[in-house]
Amino acid sequence: MQYKFVLILFHFFIVINVSGQVSMKKIGELNRKMQETSGLVLYQNKFLLTHNDGGNKSEIFVLDLKGNLVRTINVKNTKNHDWEDMTQDDKGRVYIGDFGNNLNEREECQIYILEDDFINEDEIEPDKIKFTYEDQKKFPPKKEDLNYDCEAFFWKDDHLYLLTKCRTKPFTGESRVYELEAKKGKQEAKYIGSIFLCQSGWRFCSVTSVDYYPKTNTMAVLTYGKLYILSNFNGIEFWNGDIRSYSLPVVKQREAICFVKEHKLFMTDEYRKGFGGGNLYEVNYK
Repeated sequence: MQYKFVLILFHFFIVINVSGQVSMKKIGELNRKMQETSGLVLYQNKFLLTHNDGGNKSEIFVLDLKGNLVRTINVKNTKNHDWEDMTQDDKGRVYIGDFGNNLNEREECQIYILEDDFINEDEIEPDKIKFTYEDQKKFPPKKEDLNYDCEAFFWKDDHLYLLTKCRTKPFTGESRVYELEAKKGKQEAKYIGSIFLCQSGWRFCSVTSVDYYPKTNTMAVLTYGKLYILSNFNGIEFWNGDIRSYSLPVVKQREAICFVKEHKLFMTDEYRKGFGGGNLYEVNYK
């Protein structure tokens, strides 16, 4: 049974369709070099790109569609402070988000831009976006304002849209949406609105990755325990539309997802000793 209700909160308008069916199957095991896989891109329809989380080397991994490692590319003159997600534009440029900010203490974050046709290179030097959040004044802010950690972004119409990971105390479930221009240089991330997925705690409601599918104007939003599909929104009012939620089996460290086609996604999870993971999955939803 499906339930639909309307949530109106200031300028936030969300119609939520609760429940849905999802199937998930393991495609392959990832090389142990990618134990902290965080970020995923389907590149040229024949490769997958991913990278490790913060504290690891500044490199991206090129995989085939079975999850096998094809090559490793060094990203020159960068530091993996806290790489959290990847996206790409319509010209083949890839963006790496170094904006992880667990404690909300970073005064400046970065996004690295990789020009197209790098897939056969051993190393690449990126352009950089350096940015601050226009409304963050304290580092860290008060506990009830801990919403400047980010693990998810996507490209749309020459802009990048960042979805923050809620760390507020008490937990509100708010994911703040910020906008940047998809070009190098210093910028302020502009706050444009908020998405509320749920209030059932960080395992189910805190955003860890996102991808956008332009053909159907649909977003896939990942958390550790659920997948959310956002659709039927206008323009960049991502909070103003339908949200369908899908429960994923077992809560795991899931921080990377990308569309393959309508209703089909690829997803990875991190490896944890004693808990497994470190795999590539195919996810289909109805």
